[in-house]
Amino acid sequence: MKTKFICPDCGADMVMRKGKHGKFFGCTRYPACMAAHGVHQTTGKPLGTPADKETRKLRIKAHDAFDKLWKGAGKHKGDRRSWAYRWLRERMGLSIAKCHIGQFDADQCLQVIEICKEIKLTDMLICTSGSSDPLDRS
Repeated sequence: MKTKFICPDCGADMVMRKGKHGKFFGCTRYPACMAAHGVHQTTGKPLGTPADKETRKLRIKAHDAFDKLWKGAGKHKGDRRSWAYRWLRERMGLSIAKCHIGQFDADQCLQVIEICKEIKLTDMLICTSGSSDPLDRS
């Protein structure tokens, strides 16, 4: 597991730190550079790949748009999440390993946002296993 990263904002090293919300990778130039990157609290593995400020903001927007497609009340939320990621993978032409918003660049995040604007939650929930694309009305 890679435990050393280069700060995408200033180029300095990022190191594991512990804050009031848990572990994270932080820039060694703090407080001059405020860049930080989240980690899984139990494993210490990074959540995706470090990105510059613009890309971090776009990843948040992409997650917001995408998560609305599968989150919600009801049973089988895990199944809907898996299905939604499979659908996104197919729409973007990505492999399983590459379809993770935490690894996306700015252009890929913008693509997710646009793709998600095209459909409605009801389309995602109604879509049957016969079609992997809720926009496919054939």
